Amino acid sequence: MIEEQIILNQMPCGVLVINKEHRICYLNDWIIEVTGFSRKELESSSLTKVINDLSLNDNLNENGIIPYSCNMVTLSGNDLPVHVTVRTVPAPDMFYIYLCVIRAKDSNFMEELPLRDAASRDHFFGLYGKSQKMQELYEFIEMAAETDSNVVIQGESGTGKELAASAIHHASNRNGKPFVRVNCAALTENLLESELFGHAKGAFTGAYSDHKGKFEYADKGTIFLDEIGEISPSMQVKLLRVLQERVVTRVGDNREIPIDVRVITATNKNLRSLVSKDKFREDLFYRLNVFPIHMPALRERSTDIPILIDHFVKKFRTRTGKQIESCSADVMRILMAYCWPGNVRELENIIEHGFILCRSKEIQVIDLPHELRVSAVREGICAEKIAGVMQTIPTSPMHFKKESNRLSISREMLEQELAKHGGNKTATARTLGISKVALWKKMKKLGME
Repeated sequence: MIEEQIILNQMPCGVLVINKEHRICYLNDWIIEVTGFSRKELESSSLTKVINDLSLNDNLNENGIIPYSCNMVTLSGNDLPVHVTVRTVPAPDMFYIYLCVIRAKDSNFMEELPLRDAASRDHFFGLYGKSQKMQELYEFIEMAAETDSNVVIQGESGTGKELAASAIHHASNRNGKPFVRVNCAALTENLLESELFGHAKGAFTGAYSDHKGKFEYADKGTIFLDEIGEISPSMQVKLLRVLQERVVTRVGDNREIPIDVRVITATNKNLRSLVSKDKFREDLFYRLNVFPIHMPALRERSTDIPILIDHFVKKFRTRTGKQIESCSADVMRILMAYCWPGNVRELENIIEHGFILCRSKEIQVIDLPHELRVSAVREGICAEKIAGVMQTIPTSPMHFKKESNRLSISREMLEQELAKHGGNKTATARTLGISKVALWKKMKKLGME
């Protein structure tokens, strides 16, 4: 066994052996070196201490070899993208699972291993979903990661554009180098120029020393420019020069600093439309738009909602310590039927809201945000149950001030709700999410008073 350990410790990858309870029985030195944990901290502990998003319950079979993409947890709390190859080995009275762990940037080591069917992937470098649209997205990301070409990620707000950019970086050979994020819409033009390109000492009031820009920090790595459609025409010219010449010049300095940076941009606007309106430079557009990637809206992949809910429940269970396991069947029906204008970010916020209110093992209708319950009533989803719940909850005064609720109520909807509550205006107002005064005004306007 000592000789075997010497051999395993010399391997250029991690080796973990766990039992059927998924507790670590053996680990080689590579795991210790990469994660920063001591051997004592990991031996006999649960696998989730070092790899927290690997599901071993699916597709395990005797003598099967199954590769996964997931994250390894380090002592500092950072997630390290890795590939894990799993093999089950039966043994007397139990079975062992051998895991071969490879850092994503060293993934060529796995070229000869059988690939897992892409259609079975339900997550990929922080992106979650098993729908056809997500499988196509994973493939586009993998193709983009094989090159250094500029990428534009387009999609609605909340679809995960930054996660996609991070996935491209971590799946590429630049993994391990800096991944620098810049929100172009959050800074004024002057601040953005200094933030991107840096400035020299004395360039402006308050410039007490030389300052490296984000492009310099991202050297040999990737820079992600979010909301690229918001930058001014003069900034577009300066960015175009950087892309063409691969050099940056700090504000207040004449020196040209060479850089080796992969550029990924994102926007929720139609850049082609901005070009046609002379609001975005055509030459910059073609420089950036070498490999466009579209992020699907959540309503276009509603079959992924249960997977995302499961992911967010696990995330907030770990963060809060609450033993919440899932959502109730009624909640799931509401979430599956919702239109999701805020996409995945809105879903995450709703699950977090549920964790704050929930006092059981399942998130119930009563734990959902008020606006979502009102929307469900309008769509006729679990209407009777929600109405019963809303009878017992005093509506926040903030909701009484929302004119949008009152304006969107039709005569037909109002008649239906009044009939449902036997003409009780107080109950009807609560169900519709408006005040009794607002209900009376609406009825008067529709000639019902």
